[in-house]
Amino acid sequence: MLDRAKELQGELIRLRRAIHRHPELGFREAKTAALIAETLESLGIKVQTGIAKTGVIGYLREGGPVVAIRADMDALPIQELNEVPYRSQVPGVMHACGHDAHVAMALGAAMLLEEIELEGEVRFLFQPSEEDDDEEGKVEPCGWSKRGLWRG
Repeated sequence: MLDRAKELQGELIRLRRAIHRHPELGFREAKTAALIAETLESLGIKVQTGIAKTGVIGYLREGGPVVAIRADMDALPIQELNEVPYRSQVPGVMHACGHDAHVAMALGAAMLLEEIELEGEVRFLFQPSEEDDDEEGKVEPCGWSKRGLWRG
């Protein structure tokens, strides 16, 4: 599996840099969600979109024990000053928090796990705006408020 992970390195760097170039604030991650959904679907993984507005869930296999891999998707309202070819193309918004890497790593896990025989199900949870409530007071996709109360 390590050899296969090394083979995926270039693709994962490409994905991370694409996400880094086009950062989106919480609950507005439409392009990021589309990239995630497209990538998961290309692997044959069942996809559910529109979770908590822009969240994505990927379902690898069904039945048996369930394990989840979660990644944050949102960027921060910060101007990027780095001089790199993949710098943010969105004024005043950047992935200063590493969520671009979170997404790429979770997609890499999907790529690896899709290729092996597993007993049980893996769910890939791509979560928008993990640090903020939406207008209904939810921190999605789990539906918990900041006070720890179910609101859905």
